[in-house]
Amino acid sequence: MRADLVPHAMLAYSHASPHLLTTGRPFTDNPLPHPVKLLLFDLDGTLMLSGGAGSRAIDTIFLRNFGVANAFDGIHPHGMTDPMIFRELFARHGLAIADEAETITRLAEEYRRELAIEMPISEKAHLMPGVIPLLERLAAAPGVVMGLLTGNFEPTARIKLTRFDLNRFFPFGAFSTDSANRSDLPPVAVRRAEEFLGRPIGLGPHVSVIGDTPMDVRRALDNGVTSVAVATTKFTVEDLRRAGAHIVLDSFADTDFALNALGVTA
Repeated sequence: MRADLVPHAMLAYSHASPHLLTTGRPFTDNPLPHPVKLLLFDLDGTLMLSGGAGSRAIDTIFLRNFGVANAFDGIHPHGMTDPMIFRELFARHGLAIADEAETITRLAEEYRRELAIEMPISEKAHLMPGVIPLLERLAAAPGVVMGLLTGNFEPTARIKLTRFDLNRFFPFGAFSTDSANRSDLPPVAVRRAEEFLGRPIGLGPHVSVIGDTPMDVRRALDNGVTSVAVATTKFTVEDLRRAGAHIVLDSFADTDFALNALGVTA
């Protein structure tokens, strides 16, 4: 297992509180240590892959609505939000859309219905190495709170996570339902974490955005939070280091190593 660790204030946080975060209710008798370590996970390529379920669902709705077969062919969605993907599809296939925002809203609901059919039967869908052991250890770690930060629409993100029973780890998040611009999402996720815990958190190095693309790195750096990158898809450790990630892992396969890199005692 390889990692590149840049010295960072996030590695010095205290985890003295004895409680475990297990429910959506704020803890008042055993407050979390300050600052909270907030870990915001990307979905596709970081936690799991849908095995083509998403592209098949999009192909179905573009064929039905626009007569375009195999619409997703040639699309490279790494780091893109779902609204960005739809807009690229409109442009690629020369579709004149009078009201793109309204059309995307309508297509998003059709996409949700089709993905709910495709995802449970997607034979090639799989978790990335080490995801379950890592999430279980993080869920038991004092002072650590987890959320999602993904370019998926929230309903379709939840459908993907359901396939592997991952929703239990992520009671809140920020999604492309909130904004099509990925760099807008960390403040949204922090606000929802604050609502979840019933206490201020704020942006800063105690917040980590964890993803597999240089775009995930960029949205962390744009918001002054820690970038944790994992080289599980097309981008190498070197690619992610050059993008400016503070912490780079080649995978989550070694749970203890990953926890140490994240500065978590669990």
